[in-house]
Parts: sequence; structure tokens; C-alpha cells
Amino acid sequence: MKFTFFTGDYNWQTYGGKFISKKLNNGDFDYWLVMSVINMHDATGDENQEKYNVNVCVIAPSELSEKELDSALSCCGFEESKDELIEKYGATILVEAISDYMGGAVIFDESGNNLKKLMKDARKESDLMGSFLFGFAMDKYQNRIGSTGWDLLKGDILAGLNR
Repeated sequence: MKFTFFTGDYNWQTYGGKFISKKLNNGDFDYWLVMSVINMHDATGDENQEKYNVNVCVIAPSELSEKELDSALSCCGFEESKDELIEKYGATILVEAISDYMGGAVIFDESGNNLKKLMKDARKESDLMGSFLFGFAMDKYQNRIGSTGWDLLKGDILAGLNR
């Protein structure tokens, strides 16, 4: 899967950055994949750990509740309505706000010292999201209380408590 630079520092290998996929569709709704690269040495100051963390999250703005979407936009400092923002910046502005606010449903999360290998592995895992495996990835538990990827797409991280 091809990702393009989304947000972050020009020197993203040192200070971190995010990359975005093209818009995808599972038959019911549109979604994007966002790959985050974090230089853990820079972020934490602890050089006694693996240098990089790379994760890929699924973000589907249409699946998020209006309350959660408003919270994400407000948290990122946007005062315009969702429709005004989409008209002004495009739908990816919602993806950016959700990514910064809550992350999304994680489909890949690895740490290591070889950034090139981590990003290659993340792209390989992301290729599966365009196939029939999307539903299986969303069925996977995302936290220890049993919330699934489907729950996180809706912004309900505590859904596992209700089961």
C-alpha cells in the first residue's frame, strides 16, 4: 500500500510524522489508513529502548458519533462545523483530527531499530486491509476490556465493558 506524507515535521525520521493512504471503502463506508512514525529516543529521552515505533490505524469519520467527532474537532482547535471544514480542506481534515484525538483502530504496531523494515512491514499489513481481511482485523480486540476495532471506529473505547 502506498502512503503519502500527511502531518509532522519535515525531518520526520528524527521528530516523527504521519502518512495517509488513499481513501478506501469496505462496501459500507469510506476509511483511511494512517501510519504514524515515532522516534522513541526523541519522544521519551530514553535511549535504552528500541528507537522507532510504527503503527497503522484505521480511521472512518462517517462511523464516529457526532459527539465524538465534535470533541475531536474541538480538541484540535477547529471552531467551524464539519461541513465547513470539509468544504475548506477536504475530508482528510476529519481524519487528521480523529487521528490526533483518539487514534483509531490499530491494525499494526511494532517497535524496532530498523525504520525501513518497520515501514515495509506496516505497508505489507496495510495491503491486507484492501482485501476481505478488513472485517477480521476489525473483529480483533483492541484493549483488555474487549473493545473491538468496530467499537473504536465509533469512538466507543469502553464498549467491551457493556458485553
